[in-house]
Amino acid sequence: MILFHGESKNAAFWFAAEEYIMRILRPCEPVIMLWSTDDTIMVGAHQVAEAECDLAYASSAGIEIVRRSSGGGAIFTDKGTVQYTVILPYKEGDDPASVSREWIAAPVIAALDSYSAPASHEGRNDIIIDGKKVSGLAQYISGGYICSHCSILFRTDLEKLTSCLSTDRSKFTTKAITSVRARVANISDYIAEHDISRFCDALVLYAARPGTSLRYEPPQKRAYSITETAQIESIMRDKYLNPEWTFGREPAFTFTNAKRFPGGHIEVFLDVKGGVIQNARINGDFLALLSVSEIETKLMGVPHRAEALAEALRLIDVKAYLGSLDSNDLLEVLL
Repeated sequence: MILFHGESKNAAFWFAAEEYIMRILRPCEPVIMLWSTDDTIMVGAHQVAEAECDLAYASSAGIEIVRRSSGGGAIFTDKGTVQYTVILPYKEGDDPASVSREWIAAPVIAALDSYSAPASHEGRNDIIIDGKKVSGLAQYISGGYICSHCSILFRTDLEKLTSCLSTDRSKFTTKAITSVRARVANISDYIAEHDISRFCDALVLYAARPGTSLRYEPPQKRAYSITETAQIESIMRDKYLNPEWTFGREPAFTFTNAKRFPGGHIEVFLDVKGGVIQNARINGDFLALLSVSEIETKLMGVPHRAEALAEALRLIDVKAYLGSLDSNDLLEVLL
């Protein structure tokens, strides 16, 4: 097992480091990174930033906005939030859910249990204590690797979290919850030991002993400090600090639709001319493993009719792109 560590508090740097490890370093053994950030809003890969956070408040409060490569919803992080990344070799047929459960959820829960703070893994991606969310998980696959990461609310400024995140009101209707603040809690509320570094040491200890159902048996832990940063910084500048990546440019669309399913919210934008889809955009907080841009491309040139769309989607493993959402869910929003 390789343990990477560095001093940067810039989320864009660490997302670039994840990409560097998978695309350039290409290790044969598991990689773990524990890191933290300055005040940051992390937007999911397929979300519209303007719809997920209060841009005016973020600007006035000096909060950075960074888009990650994994799906899921927008989150707020700061120096009191622990970021935990695991990168593993991945081949077709491997089970992403097992990776998430055994390399992310299980070590976090075990570390919390060592502090007598009983936690559980619930829903799509949540770790819960006493009915409140303390961590959220996300994953993506790229170049023969799977990157799984989570944000752990250890001593996060929850008032700032509430202020900077705009809320999708349909989530409240579905889940009968009155505010973002009511849904989350800090781990420090449940444990006497408030030292983040000691909690991280416990997390690494349990991460080095994942569940036995996975193929990976990590060797003795090796620690590396990220000092050669030129390639990481190049990725960071070109992608994660690029406003085009963070905010994007929306083309003109003639058809839009949105719906919330148990597996997440999905919103589609289609440019339809002469009854044929010319361009497509799919947004949402679904937990995608692969880039949804591949579905968008495959929809181009397809007639905007139920039969044609159903046939096009039949040839696509929709769940690989939209998490637990299936082709019937997507078809329902496309029409």
